[in-house]
Amino acid sequence: MRGGAKAFFTIKQFNRNARAPVEIDIGSKLLRLRKEQGLSLRALSKASGISANAISLIERNKISPTISTLTKLIVTLKSNLTFFFEEKKTRDVVYRKRNTNDQMTSRNSKVRLVSLGSGLPNQKIEPVLATFDEGATSGSKSLTHQGNELVYCLEGKIKFEIEEQQYLLEPGDSIFFNGTRPHRWTNVSKGKSKVLAVMATKHWLRKDIAAR
Repeated sequence: MRGGAKAFFTIKQFNRNARAPVEIDIGSKLLRLRKEQGLSLRALSKASGISANAISLIERNKISPTISTLTKLIVTLKSNLTFFFEEKKTRDVVYRKRNTNDQMTSRNSKVRLVSLGSGLPNQKIEPVLATFDEGATSGSKSLTHQGNELVYCLEGKIKFEIEEQQYLLEPGDSIFFNGTRPHRWTNVSKGKSKVLAVMATKHWLRKDIAAR
């Protein structure tokens, strides 16, 4: 983690008229999600394995978490990274022109996520275009989360490891898996790799968990 940075991830939302990018405060969104769950810093720390002090600093945008750390916090809160793209207003059709989609960019983890559509009533999935710089990785430790995940490789080479089984994704390859299985990924291409990922939304995850 690094200090002195306002936010590790920069999210840009585009004004639908002026198309002017506006950065979103990720720390306060994470804080709001934690309070919605009714969790204290200590409770979230115990459940996620991240220290309470680190969580507090992240929520106040005082330090920069890795993508692995941020993902652990989000999935512990029964959500995923698509939470940052979710919109308050709903509509029946979401149409966006090229270069007007919301983007989330990480500095240290070399990852850029572009939302391909959010805002449908009771939306169950979130399509995301992910671009990984050379050497990008989800981290040394495997991740787990509720819901299924689909990844389709558009460019480069991505290596997935799911329960110690390795899968190499090249252009045209795809992988569809249960997110509760320990998994991690690495960009093994000599350059950028790009994938289309489809994940469950916070709304669907909460309904699915409540129904069990």
